[in-house]
Amino acid sequence: MYAVEFQASIENGIVHIPTEYKDLLSNKKATFVAMYDSVNKQNTIKNKTQKQLDEFDRLVAQSDNKVMATMELATNIDDMVLDGIL
Repeated sequence: MYAVEFQASIENGIVHIPTEYKDLLSNKKATFVAMYDSVNKQNTIKNKTQKQLDEFDRLVAQSDNKVMATMELATNIDDMVLDGIL
């Protein structure tokens, strides 16, 4: 068994073998080992979301705006009824 090493693009599951290895094309069977840089998309999304949450927390901590929320304010719909929203 012979071994060669080269870099090639993979498009739709097809490995494009460089022309200098065209003798590989006449063989009927070959063993391939693919090594590639992996980017885990899910981790990338989680990292981006976490960065956004961290930035939000930082901005809230720097803000002097205090949010006052109570159950009464959250459930009081009288003003909404009077304004014709409900």
